[in-house]
Order: sequence, then structure tokens, then C-alpha cells
Amino acid sequence: MPPKSNIVERKNILAELPLDNYRVEVNVLTNLVENHLLANPTLSGFFVVEGREILGVIPRQKFFEIMSREYARDIYAKRPIKLFLNNYDYQSLKIDISTEINEAVQKALTRPPKQIYSPIVVTENGNEVGMLELSSLILAQAQMFSSINETLVSQEKDLRRYAQKIEREKEKVKEYSQQLEEQQVNLKTSNSLLKTQTQKLELQKEELSKQSKEINLLNQSFNELGSLLSKKGKTTFNSLENSIKSIIEFTSEVAQICDSFREKFKGIDKSTFLIERISKKVDNLSHQVAIISASLPADNSRSSSFNIIADEIAALGNQITEANTTINSMAQQLKPEIKFLLKISEKNKTVVKKLERDSLGTQSALSSLENLIEKGKHD
Repeated sequence: MPPKSNIVERKNILAELPLDNYRVEVNVLTNLVENHLLANPTLSGFFVVEGREILGVIPRQKFFEIMSREYARDIYAKRPIKLFLNNYDYQSLKIDISTEINEAVQKALTRPPKQIYSPIVVTENGNEVGMLELSSLILAQAQMFSSINETLVSQEKDLRRYAQKIEREKEKVKEYSQQLEEQQVNLKTSNSLLKTQTQKLELQKEELSKQSKEINLLNQSFNELGSLLSKKGKTTFNSLENSIKSIIEFTSEVAQICDSFREKFKGIDKSTFLIERISKKVDNLSHQVAIISASLPADNSRSSSFNIIADEIAALGNQITEANTTINSMAQQLKPEIKFLLKISEKNKTVVKKLERDSLGTQSALSSLENLIEKGKHD
């Protein structure tokens, strides 16, 4: 933007200028007033007052002009200033304090030639507040014009700089216009590409919609498959659980049978031990009978009876020995089978425990699968 001018905004009015406000009571001697004016050469004049009322205005130039006349000093010097005022008829130019300096100069210069250089009286709300020499007013106007001239020169420089800046901005605008034209061409190309991409995106959107439907169908199939697997898995694991229970019961029964075999083998061992002892006693008795029979006469009937008894005892001993051998053989044959049966029973217990743990883990996995299926249904 161009620099703003403050020439119009600033108001150069009389209130900005220094005013003379020397006031003299009507009963003051004229020579005292003269001495004061001589002591203050810058005073433009004075007001003659009575109390607060201003009776008249006497310019400095007119005062000394009259006092320099013949006999004037003898007449006025030692008399009150009121006498001087009564013999001096002067109507001063009054201008309001808010008047601009240029307007005040124009009014002052329109006075009659004899009064043109007389000071003007400055008023505020109709009351005299001071007086001002025309020379001071013209000097203030000259200073104002000088300030305005300096401001105009400065503004002229600013305007030239601004004009140069505008020229540079015009060049930039020209460059921007060229760039804008290029951008418009690029934009048209981009719009064509964007249109093509939009069409591709629409096709992709349709394809994604189809895939989404297929995925939904697959999800439904997976849900149905999961539900079916869950049901089948539950049925299978229920059957497995029942089988495990049956195996556990069978293993328990086998263990009980093995325990029963152990007890029976203990009885067999005791019986075998008793048979051996009886066999030894029978054998011993048979030897004793044989010895007794040998000591008897050959024709003795008791000897024949002892021989028969001895033969029977010997036959019984042989049978006992044979029975003992058979029992021992059977016991030896059954022991490995019973040990093998016990080993199988222990192994079945281990397998059953492992199956039970695996069943619990699989049951937990099935529960997790059911939860996932339910979650998929809600989603």
C-alpha cells in the first residue's frame, strides 16, 4: 500500500502557538508599563483590565508610536494607563483559538493597511486568552509549509519507491501469470489423470465389494464349519472320555486280577512248600518201612504187608513229587505272563493319564474355538 499522508490529519491551530498575555490594571502608571515593555522586547502588547473585565487592547508598536510624539510623555508617563486607553481608539482583530494557522493568516492579511501589522487577539469561548504578532503567525505558517514541504518530499520519495515496488510487483505478477497458465495446463492434465484414477478406484471399489461379499460367505462357511467341528469334536471327545474311563476300569480290573494271582501264587508257594515237606517225610517213612521190612523173616506175613505199604508209600511219594513238579512248572510258566500283564497294566495307566491330559488340552482348544466362532458371529 502507498504511504499515508499525515498532512491532512495534523491540525495546525492557534492553540499550538505561544501567546502573550500581559495584563495591566487601569490604575497602573503608564511609565511602569513602558518600563515592562522595554524589559520584555518580545511582548506584542498588553491588555488593560479592570478586575476581570478587559477594557481594551494596546499593541506594542502603537504604544511606543504614541509615546514618541511631542508632549505625549509629559501627558501620560506619570498618569494611569486608563488615560492612555481613553485617548486611543483601536479595534483589535479577534480570532478563536481553535482556528487553523493558515486561516488566521488570511484573516489577518485582510485587515486595513494601517492595522495589518497589529497583533491579533486570540479568544476561547468568547474570552481573550492572549495576543499574537502577525510575524509570529506568518513564521508559524512558514514553518508549517516547510514541514508540509518536507513531508511532501518524503512522500514523493516514498511514492517513487512504491512505484518501483509496483513495477517489480507487476513483473512478479507477469511471472505468476505465466506460472498460473502452466499450472492450469498441468491442472488439466492432473484432472484427466484424476478422472482416470477415479474410474479405476470405482472399479476397485466394485471389486472390493465383491471380495467383501465372498469373504462374508467364507466367514459364514468357516462359522458353520467351526460349529460343526465343535459339535463333532465334542462328540468325539465325549466318546474318547468314555473310552478312557472304560480303559481305566479295565486296567483297574487287570490290576485286581494280578493282585489275586499274587495271592494265589503265595498259596501255591505255601502248598508246594508243604508238599515238599510231606514228600520228604513220606520218602523218609518209606526208607524206614523198607529197613523194617528187610529185617523181618521172608516167610513172615508182616513182612509182605510192610512191603506192600512201602510200595504204596513209595508210589504216593512219587505222585507227590510229580504233582509238586507239575505245580512248580505251572507256577514258573504263569509268573512271566503275570509280570507281563502287570507291565501292560502299568503302561496302560501311563497312556491313560497322557490321554486324559491331551483330552483336557483339546477340550480347552475346542472351547477357545467356540469363543472365536461366537465372536465372529457377533462381529
